[in-house]
Amino acid sequence: MSNHRQVWETLSHLLNRLEGDVSGPNDTTPAPESGDGLVNLEKEVRKLGKTQFKANALVEDQSAHLEKIVASTQSAQEQNTRLLEMLAENHTAAAQKDLLEALLPALDGLDNAISSGQHYLAKRDLAARSATISPAQAVLVSPADRAILAGWLDGLRLVRERLLAILEAGGVTPIPSVGLPFDPYQHVVVGKTPQVASGIQPTPGIITAEERCGYRSPAGVLRYAEVIVYRAD
Repeated sequence: MSNHRQVWETLSHLLNRLEGDVSGPNDTTPAPESGDGLVNLEKEVRKLGKTQFKANALVEDQSAHLEKIVASTQSAQEQNTRLLEMLAENHTAAAQKDLLEALLPALDGLDNAISSGQHYLAKRDLAARSATISPAQAVLVSPADRAILAGWLDGLRLVRERLLAILEAGGVTPIPSVGLPFDPYQHVVVGKTPQVASGIQPTPGIITAEERCGYRSPAGVLRYAEVIVYRAD
C-alpha cells in the first residue's frame, strides 16, 4: 500500500470516528469514552501528520532526483549533438582540403604549359623576323600559325583563372614570393643565385625566382612555395 493511500484511509477512518463522537441521540453506534477518544484521536492525527510529512519529503526527493536525471540527460544529449556537429564540420573541412589540394597539380601543369608556350612564342617571333628563313620555316612562323598558338595559350590562361577562382572560393590563395624576403613559414629554398631580375634589389635572402607556386588557406599553408634566393658569390 502506498503512503498516500494509507494517509487517505487513515484520515477517512478518523473522520468516521469523529462523526461517531458527535452523532445525535438516535445514533445506535456506541460512543467511546470522551477523554480516551480525544486522546487517541490526537495521537492518530499526529501520527497521520508525520506520515504525510514523510510522504511529502519522499515525493520531493524523488522529484528533485528525477529533475537531476532529466537535466543530466539533456546535457549529455547537447554534448553529443555538439560533438557530432564538430565531427561533421571536421570531415567536411578535410574533404574540402583534399579536393582543393587535388587541384594544385592541375594548376602546376597549366603553369608549365603556359610558360613553355610563351617561351616558344617568343622564339617563333624572333625567327619570323629573320631575313634568312626557308619557305618551310616561313610556313611555321606564319601569322596564321602564331594566331593558333596565341589562341591556345589564351585558352590555357582562361582554364587557369577558373581553377584559381575555385581555390579562392575555398579560401585558398597563392603565396607571393618573387621580390620578397625569404619566409621559412611560407617558402622553401630550392636554389641560390648571384643574379637578380630587373627591379629586384640584390639583398641577401631576397627571392629572385619561383620554381613552383605555393598556396595557403585560412587553416595554414597547403603547399610551400619553392623559390630561388639571391646570394652573392
